[in-house]
Amino acid sequence: MDPNDFTGPERRTTFQLFERWEALAGDMQAMPSLRELDPEDIAPHKDHMVLIDLRDSDSAPSLQVIGHALTEDLEEDLTGKSLDDIPRRTMISRITDHYLEVLANRSPISFEAEFVNKDKERALYRGILLPFSDDNEEINFILGAVRWILEKDMAQRPASPPEQAVAPDSGQETDTAPAVPLEQQMLECRRLVQGESASDSRSRKSLYRALAAILDLYIDTVKAPDDYQRLLQQEGLKVQKRAPITPVLKLCFGADYDKTRLTEYAAALDYALKNGQTGKTLQPFLESFKGGIKGCVRARRESSGDDAAGTAKNSLEEAEKIVKNMPTIAGFELTEKIPQEDQADPEKEELCLILGKRKGTSVEIIKLLDEEEKSLASLLKRVAKDQH
Repeated sequence: MDPNDFTGPERRTTFQLFERWEALAGDMQAMPSLRELDPEDIAPHKDHMVLIDLRDSDSAPSLQVIGHALTEDLEEDLTGKSLDDIPRRTMISRITDHYLEVLANRSPISFEAEFVNKDKERALYRGILLPFSDDNEEINFILGAVRWILEKDMAQRPASPPEQAVAPDSGQETDTAPAVPLEQQMLECRRLVQGESASDSRSRKSLYRALAAILDLYIDTVKAPDDYQRLLQQEGLKVQKRAPITPVLKLCFGADYDKTRLTEYAAALDYALKNGQTGKTLQPFLESFKGGIKGCVRARRESSGDDAAGTAKNSLEEAEKIVKNMPTIAGFELTEKIPQEDQADPEKEELCLILGKRKGTSVEIIKLLDEEEKSLASLLKRVAKDQH
C-alpha cells in the first residue's frame, strides 16, 4: 500500500464514507437502507471494505462481501463465513472487533490504532463502521472499511514541508502535524456528542468528555489549517476571529445547535485553554471548578473585565442604551396593575428585572425589580458587555 494513499486528504476513506452515510441519513439522522447506497459512491474504497450481514437473528453475523486488499491480508476467502471464523491479528479483525459498538450506539463508529499483525509487523490503521437498516429499527447490515500502513512503509513516505500556523491566543508557532487527522477527530467528537444512550447524551460527564475531545480538536486545527478550512467549507462555516472556538463546536454539535449553549461552551473552553488545560485535563478541571461550565463562563467574564472592548462601554448609562436597543424576543400584558413611581408619565419606558418560574416554554412572573436595584445595574452591564 502506498503511504500517500493513507495520508492524502482526497483519499481519507473514513471521512468520505461517513459524509455519504450522513447524506443518506438526512436531517432526521435515520439509519438509511443499504439499497439507498449507490455502488459508485463506494467504488474507490471497495478493496478495503467488508459488509457484515446481521439479518439472521438466530445465527452469528456473517461476512457477505470482503474487499480484495482484506482478502489478501487474510490469505483465504472468508466470504459467507461467520465472524467467529476470522483469524486474530488480521486487518479484518480490526474492523469486526468494533461491530458491537455500532449495535449499542446505533450510529457510525470510527476508530484508529496500531497493532502487530500475523507477520509480526507493526501496522497503523484507521477505519469506520456504518449501520444500515430497512426499517430504521433493526440493523440489517454494517458496512466497514479500514486503511492501514506498515511501519516499514512509513520510511518511504516523501518528506513534506512542515506546516506552520499561529495557535489561537498563544502567539506561538507549531510545525507538528496532528497525530490524528482532523476529520477523524471530528467524527469521534460527533459520536461523543450523540452519546452512547439517551440518558448518556444528557449527562454532565458525557458532555465533559465531548468537550474534552473538541478542545483537542481545536488545538490541532492550527497544525493543519488547510484541512481545517476544508472541513469548515464543507459545512458552510467560517473562521471567527472574535470567537475562534465556536466554528469547531458547530462542526461537532451542528450549526443549528442552541446558540446560547454554544456560546457558553466556547467561553468555558477558552477559559480552560488560557489556564493551561488540554483535552486530557479538561474533564477533571471542569468537575473540580466551582459551577462547572457556567463557573468557567463567569470566571472568564471577570478575568476579561479590563478588556478594551468591555471598558469602552462600562457605564450604567451606556449599558442601558445598549440593552434598550436589543431586539425584543417576547411580549405580554401583566395580569395585575403594578404601581409606578412616575405616575405623571405612565408610558415612560423603563428597564426592569423579571423574577419568574420557568417550566419548559412556560414562564410565570413572580416579581418585578426596578432600576434602583443593584442587581439590575450589574446585570445590565454584563448583558451590554456580551453584545461585543
